[in-house]
Amino acid sequence: MRRDGILIINKSQGMTSHDVVQLARRRLGTRRVGHAGTLDPMAQGVLILVVEGAVKHQQALQAHHKRYDAVIQLGTRTGTGDAWGTPIETAPVPVLSREDVEAVLASCVGRIRQVPPSFSAVKIHGRPLYWWARRGMPLVARARTVEIFRAELVELESASIRCRIECSSGTYIRSLAETIAERLGTVGHVSKLTRLAVGSWEVSQARDVQWLSTASSKELWAAVYSMEDVHADRGRLARA
Repeated sequence: MRRDGILIINKSQGMTSHDVVQLARRRLGTRRVGHAGTLDPMAQGVLILVVEGAVKHQQALQAHHKRYDAVIQLGTRTGTGDAWGTPIETAPVPVLSREDVEAVLASCVGRIRQVPPSFSAVKIHGRPLYWWARRGMPLVARARTVEIFRAELVELESASIRCRIECSSGTYIRSLAETIAERLGTVGHVSKLTRLAVGSWEVSQARDVQWLSTASSKELWAAVYSMEDVHADRGRLARA
């Protein structure tokens, strides 16, 4: 049974968010599918698809806080800010203690100004930044204010750190990773990124892309959370 609502997908590495949307359109048999917050091709995790009449709530759903698990590789900066980019700068990695890293992560909590990466979906002159960058004409977007609510160290190795980050919508983890590396006295990039949650919608609730490719029409539509469920969830978050 068709209904307005959201479908929670665990996006795989290598797919764009638009790839997942196109697949969902084919499998659901409707053009009225969008997503509530882009995930980079190298990233995986929660991607919220808005279906049918829920597309009009796309911006409201995008505004939910996000939670990520990120691995930051220290010592190398890339053109894209992630492991799929070309290395453009290297620097020695100092010997770091947990206290050093925790102090830097704590310094990033709060409202900060970020410049979107040159390889991002932010549009200038009607084209996303990555369109200009791929043509050798990188443009610089205006800095924006975002908020980091939590940044916790999970694991520390000699040249990498793994951390959990909870942040406002519009935060670029790649840019944050470069800032963290700089404050640690080196350079860095994101080597692995998983979006764990959008609002209270967690990766444990998500269906994988293989399921999206093979499930029956009845199964697909049964997995769509109704807008009543979505509104109830938003109300619960507002009261929390």
